Amino acid sequence: MTLYQTEAVVLGSKNWGDADKMMTFFTKERGLVRAAAFGCRRPRSPLAGGMQMFSYLDLQLSEGRRVDTVRQCLLRRHYRKLSEDLTAMAYGSFVAEFLREFLPEGQPEPRMFAALLDILDAFERRNPRVTAVAAVYQLMEFTGLQLRYENCVHCGKKIEGDAAFSMHEGGVLCRDCATPDAKAFPEELRRFIVGLRDFDWQRGELRLSSAKLIAAEQLLLAYLQDLLGRPLKSLAFIQQLSMTGS
Repeated sequence: MTLYQTEAVVLGSKNWGDADKMMTFFTKERGLVRAAAFGCRRPRSPLAGGMQMFSYLDLQLSEGRRVDTVRQCLLRRHYRKLSEDLTAMAYGSFVAEFLREFLPEGQPEPRMFAALLDILDAFERRNPRVTAVAAVYQLMEFTGLQLRYENCVHCGKKIEGDAAFSMHEGGVLCRDCATPDAKAFPEELRRFIVGLRDFDWQRGELRLSSAKLIAAEQLLLAYLQDLLGRPLKSLAFIQQLSMTGS
């Protein structure tokens, strides 16, 4: 039995058996890891407090043939708003689902892990909807799936002013290279998306426009749905909250 230790954030869990959970962690040293947490649903289990969504942990795990096993955990940080505020929880779940769907298992991404910790901290202080949209634009940079916004995907020309946009072409197109199916891409929207992608969580302040935020969000969701072939499941939770006014 090989033991290993790692920092981790809980991205998901499913009840398993009478008292167990199957956990999904994003770890600093091993990337996405799925592991069994035996007995963690029992009130006196030493694992009970740590196996909650968005917990930032020090973990000890043992490698298994089919699945790893959680042996010990130490809670490094509990994000209060992500566990108590339904809106923050819903948008945080959107970010977590994105990571579960688009990250390969077992591939270390230490810079992405550091970015996620900044994002979780931002949920405690900032508008959760804006945080979630900016977070996924930023995390896309590490996946190899990011669309291009600053140079024409066909000729490489730096984009100035209004342009065209095509998901299937991979991003922005200059006027000379615009394809028949490309959509108009105003400069203000393009700069807004780049601002979300490059936003500094520690020092930055976002100048928000509801119309541009909605447009950036719609573009992002359409692209994710095109990649997956279906909408992310967390969007139903977000829609339900918006209908109830939470």
